[in-house]
Amino acid sequence: MNLSIADIINIVISILFGALSVLMFVRFKRLHKKVIVQDQQWSVVRIMFLVLGVLAFLSLVYQGSSNTIFDYLRLGMTLIVVTAYMAVRDGIGEDGLVSAGKMYPWNIVRAYDYEERKNVIAVYFTIESQNEKKPDEYTTKELDFSVKDKEYLMEFLKANIHGKFTRMKKKSKK
Repeated sequence: MNLSIADIINIVISILFGALSVLMFVRFKRLHKKVIVQDQQWSVVRIMFLVLGVLAFLSLVYQGSSNTIFDYLRLGMTLIVVTAYMAVRDGIGEDGLVSAGKMYPWNIVRAYDYEERKNVIAVYFTIESQNEKKPDEYTTKELDFSVKDKEYLMEFLKANIHGKFTRMKKKSKK
């Protein structure tokens, strides 16, 4: 069986997306009941994933009758990984915050701040370093919540991570 370069690329993409979709579904199963207040669904990354799915489908239609079984396999895996990514939601819950399918317990959150924007409430969480070699480093996670959830969100944050509200410096535009 002679495989073309396009077939090999389709197989590699299918394997990578298959593995990624399994990872995303495992994260979904483990975390979806722990998120009480979900973030805004349509972030830039989520829109890009959706565009990826649409482009994969359009490539299949564009090629028409010259599609191989590997093209269909790639399309199937692409649609599964897009669905899995869209199913995993970021947000906050009793145990901590969830970002990109990873749970960060409240005890490692150093501080939080929020900013009201036109359509969202942006909440910034400063997370302590999980790297023993670099204990002074920290990361900042941003989650955007719906304006309609503001009152419940603020009460939830005060109840779960009280005393950690800190105004953070805003980056100046140069």
